[in-house]
Amino acid sequence: MGIVLIIVSAAGFDPYVKKIKKTAQASGEVSNQSVPPAVSNDNSLSYEEERDKLNEEKLRLQINKQNEQKRQALEDQIKSYLGKNIDNVGISYYDINSGKQIIINGDKTFLAGSTVKVQMNMVLYDMFQKGQISSSESLKYTPDCYEEGTGILQGQSLISPIPIQTLSDYSILHSDNIATNMIIKKLGYQNMRNLIDEKLGHATDHSENYITANDETALLKLLYSNPENNPFYSKLITNMKITDFHDRIDLYIPQEIAAHKIGDYSNYVNDVGIVYTENPYILSVYTQGVSNASEVIGHISKMIYDYQISKVN
Repeated sequence: MGIVLIIVSAAGFDPYVKKIKKTAQASGEVSNQSVPPAVSNDNSLSYEEERDKLNEEKLRLQINKQNEQKRQALEDQIKSYLGKNIDNVGISYYDINSGKQIIINGDKTFLAGSTVKVQMNMVLYDMFQKGQISSSESLKYTPDCYEEGTGILQGQSLISPIPIQTLSDYSILHSDNIATNMIIKKLGYQNMRNLIDEKLGHATDHSENYITANDETALLKLLYSNPENNPFYSKLITNMKITDFHDRIDLYIPQEIAAHKIGDYSNYVNDVGIVYTENPYILSVYTQGVSNASEVIGHISKMIYDYQISKVN
């Protein structure tokens, strides 16, 4: 029995579902004579209920098949777009509701750059929740925490202690390197990395600031699902939505729905985040030596966004 493929409009879902039903009825896939009448008894479904149940299952299977065909087409589109750059990019896309994925070089190692500030804050907030560090504590700046690059503390007086929550906010909002170094000094670098490994369930290379797209997505799943009901996680997500940087994942999609964190180091250009469409998803993209990498990440993000909002539930 053939399946009639229908092009989905991003404008809405109801017309699509109605069109599938109408097409399926016209082709004989959904018919009032699909199922013979059931034997009547007090506990059984009526003939009409059995028929509707079967028709709903057929419709669900048809929608799932079409969504999978579209997912495969999306993966092919991304690979074609990357072309010769494909070996220099790591992508992990995860649909939160369906669990469907697209993974390209998901276990390839990249330098994380400032994307590490997401998991750093997750570790910090875990310690807040457990009472191991007070969220009202302030930290004193020391010269070994100085680092050029992104941030706003470089131009401020650092004589007075700074609230650790302010440092956390700055590390995401402004990607502040000094704030980050002050927090990592408090956590202890190796302790932080060990706690990140515990979250991942496996050891990682601590010799440099390494990450894979798959590991980053696994961490973002935990941030989204918040299995320990950490009340501080929502603050992290909010800060990721209102960060200063909008030139990658949210370059071509609505900024207000993207909770993300960019990261750069040398020729590594990255962005990772949770995108809160009606069908929310996680996207981690790492690149090395890719020309115009920010634009490349922006286009990949737009392809996935367009696919995600066109899906039928």
